Amino acid sequence: MSYEMDGVRHIGNIAQQPTGRLSKQTFTTKVMPAFGLGLLMTAAGAYLGLQMPRELFLPAIVVELLLVFTSGLWQRKEGLNQVLFFIYALCSGVTLVPLLMWASLSAGVGVIIQALLVTTVTFAGCAAYGLTTKRDLSGMGGFLMMACLGLIVAGIVGFFFHSSVMTMVLTVAGVGLFSAFTVYDMARIRNDYLDADWMGAALALYIDFIGLFTYILRFFGLTGSSRDD
Repeated sequence: MSYEMDGVRHIGNIAQQPTGRLSKQTFTTKVMPAFGLGLLMTAAGAYLGLQMPRELFLPAIVVELLLVFTSGLWQRKEGLNQVLFFIYALCSGVTLVPLLMWASLSAGVGVIIQALLVTTVTFAGCAAYGLTTKRDLSGMGGFLMMACLGLIVAGIVGFFFHSSVMTMVLTVAGVGLFSAFTVYDMARIRNDYLDADWMGAALALYIDFIGLFTYILRFFGLTGSSRDD
């Protein structure tokens, strides 16, 4: 159930629609370093999550969702935005632990590294396309929002009916959805963000990467468990 949360996270962030133009210097010196440090904090959160009692996972989920849905209030507050973003990334790592454990039990620990490598390549390709394309992608926002809501609802239904076919279909759809989100968000960052919105840009890319990773890991876990059967 936890991997459907990525859709909820993105709905909380996509509503923020700044206008302006983000400079290349800000992108390379603020956005990408924050994005990279966020991923490191997620790894640290996953390590901590392995040591934590299960009772603390629900509070981590609550903090994570609270931060993403209030991100419009703190994204531009210098200093505070970095602290809250890294807390958010740390909580994301904690909430990834059940998926990481399931995947490693289903297909071996190596599947996590495999999923991370595939995610990195896929994310880089989609981000590069969004950064360089001349096409107007602004119309994708509404469609992606509706697709995200549909994926969440279908995921909840699938949770109760435990259909392996439906789970695989939703997983593949999730990979496609977050690939599209990466293209869309990168194009939006290039065309619509101000320098003051650099943290919002880092947060959007971070959510895209984590969402893509969870669905790709889910896919490898499902195919690995099928081979074992």
